Amino acid sequence: MTTILVRQLWSSIGSSSFLRPTIQIQPSIRTKMVRRITRHRVPTHAKPSDKWAQKKTAVRTIEAEVVYDDEFAKRKPIDKVWLVKEYPVRSWPLETVLQWHREMVQPKMLNSMDSFVWARLKLDMTTSKKTKFVENVRGLVTFPHYFEDRPRKNVVLFCRLPEHIKAAEKHGAYMFGYTEVIKQFERGDVTDTNYEYVLCAPDVYADILHLRKKISKEKFPNPQYGSLHPNVDKMLEKFIRGKEYQSVKYEEARAILELRFGIINMPQEQLIENFQALIEQVSTHSQTKVGPFVTGCSVYCPPSTEEFRVDVTPFLPSEEDVIEKKELDKQVVDDLIKKSAPEIGDDLLKALPSVT
Repeated sequence: MTTILVRQLWSSIGSSSFLRPTIQIQPSIRTKMVRRITRHRVPTHAKPSDKWAQKKTAVRTIEAEVVYDDEFAKRKPIDKVWLVKEYPVRSWPLETVLQWHREMVQPKMLNSMDSFVWARLKLDMTTSKKTKFVENVRGLVTFPHYFEDRPRKNVVLFCRLPEHIKAAEKHGAYMFGYTEVIKQFERGDVTDTNYEYVLCAPDVYADILHLRKKISKEKFPNPQYGSLHPNVDKMLEKFIRGKEYQSVKYEEARAILELRFGIINMPQEQLIENFQALIEQVSTHSQTKVGPFVTGCSVYCPPSTEEFRVDVTPFLPSEEDVIEKKELDKQVVDDLIKKSAPEIGDDLLKALPSVT
């Protein structure tokens, strides 16, 4: 029955040409011409890197200068936990900050009792003129309590007096002497790569002026840097045992200065005295009477990430004391230079700083 119905249906529509299996229908397809563009990439240049993996360094951000009004600055939190935005940032005594850092580096915590303690100073680089600012300051500070933090510096001393030679032996100078040392520089046996500083006693300064072509300008004995001074013993102590510091500007009128002033396992009294010496030395670069040169400080002790603000007010010297000390030291040094080496002249003495 089914077969009969299919045959009838096929016979009724058999005249339709589009359903005949012998006819093939080819659909028309439209193609779009696409132009292929070859784009060449800019060759990449690899950044210079060492062969070995480099050490990751933490980047410290500069806090913005915030000026509080009188009412907000007087706010003090009562509870042990408070909202930071509701109160001004607190400054703590140095003794308290050192104690907190000692607790963090204990064997049960970070186990790093030999970590260095760093001071991060904020400096005011303004002067009496609104458009003139102090350039980055650099120098050496001699801490009353010495600590090892880097390899010993090589220092060359030009001298001929027995007391100066004895002082060089006591402090362990790299090279010292008179005729033989001058000949080594003349022959080129000693270059700038062999030493960090070149010092000179005033009585032999005129005899080494012809070595200016052998010694770089930055390392040649210069009274402005304190590398020419009548107190040879104190000069050697400063350049061999002193710690170098240099400020970095983040604004025209603001700069920061970071330096280690001790090891966390040192007695607290020694750390405080070293901190006092650092503040006094950096304050000698002040060129304004408007306010203190050091405006703020924070202390941190890696590998701990904690950093606390320290109240530096008790450590700041007055502007009058700084100026008076500069003038007094300058006069004393000038008198000693004239007495030991009158042939140097007054023009050079005008630029002679004090060695502190």
